[in-house]
Amino acid sequence: MLKTLFKNSIYGKSIEGLSIEIWMLSLVMLINRSGAMVIPFMTIYLNTELGISLEKCALIMACFGLGSVCGSFLGGVLTDRIGFFKVMYLSLLSSSICFVMMKEMKTFWPLCIGIFVLALIYECFRPANLTAIEAFSEKNNVTRSLGLVRLAVNLGYAVGPFLGGFVASQLGFDFLFIFNGLALFIGGATFYTLFKNKKHRTTTIEISAKERAALQMPWKDLKYLTYILLFTLTIIVFMQLLYTAPLFFKSVYGFSESTIGIVMAMNGLIIAFFEMPLLYSVEGRYKPVTLVVIGSIFLGLGYLAFYLVSLPLLAALLYTLMMTFGEMLSFPFSNNHALSFTNDHNRGKYMGLYTMTFSSAHIAAPLLGLYLVEQTGYGPLWLGSAVVCVVAAGLIWWTGRR
Repeated sequence: MLKTLFKNSIYGKSIEGLSIEIWMLSLVMLINRSGAMVIPFMTIYLNTELGISLEKCALIMACFGLGSVCGSFLGGVLTDRIGFFKVMYLSLLSSSICFVMMKEMKTFWPLCIGIFVLALIYECFRPANLTAIEAFSEKNNVTRSLGLVRLAVNLGYAVGPFLGGFVASQLGFDFLFIFNGLALFIGGATFYTLFKNKKHRTTTIEISAKERAALQMPWKDLKYLTYILLFTLTIIVFMQLLYTAPLFFKSVYGFSESTIGIVMAMNGLIIAFFEMPLLYSVEGRYKPVTLVVIGSIFLGLGYLAFYLVSLPLLAALLYTLMMTFGEMLSFPFSNNHALSFTNDHNRGKYMGLYTMTFSSAHIAAPLLGLYLVEQTGYGPLWLGSAVVCVVAAGLIWWTGRR
């Protein structure tokens, strides 16, 4: 009876028809992200544990972003050449070693080099993963497949920062690197075991040689590039969640690492419970680009909670709710919208360029965010983030109509 009730509920319908491979990919992502402890606390670690200035913290984290950009590009090219399977498991296993090695790097230049190499290897995974999701999905459920994988990612992120806050406060920051590396190793081994003999579905699209040449390089697709550029602006705003918001919670609100972990975990838990039903409710009823616009507006407005609300816990709660709702709408449909530009001959390259929006934001977000904090304080950063995100969303909507 309970099984029937669940199957007929919105939750049951939201996951109906998804392939077993998508469920297995989701399991791998859950394992990986449950150990994601380092990056959410990296700025705090650099500034408070190692005593590195905010200016140098920004440069170190910008090296992470630069590595991410290179990794996204390299991952996209490798995915088209050798396939997503090899790229994914090699990235997971290699980056697990890099995370453990990072704990030995305590000074500026080794940290810059180490985090660049880590990001380069780590981010090769992302375009391969997006390509794998499309390969194991049907045309009518790509967004929900993306949503299920994101559900696993966010469940993992709910666990990772929560455990990370506990580990940092009780065992020390070095253990964050060890546990993060261990989770990636287990995820890589699990992925290899589950997918080594899997054959993915492909849809052959007949196109002429001229069309193939025109579609081979995404950087020649002006409409796609315009969308990517505008979406990057919203991701730069969103990434303040990793670089300046935790530092704000610590230095201004006086939250402990454990409390910061709990606040960040709320984002993942809300997404885990509500994103799939939300996607099922709106998928097919609105154009993906429209939902990207609405979600992006909410991402920007979330930062106004810091600017307008004086009670720390209430401000943190409102910020988390607004950001989470915006993320649930914007990110899955942004993936889907980006996939709509691709075909079987160029999907890896397009997804590589798409994931570079996040990688580029890893460069710009700490440089801009921490610079503004040091020069003007947090208030202008929160207000400016809201304005940039709303303007970018408006331009995405306007260009989408043309």
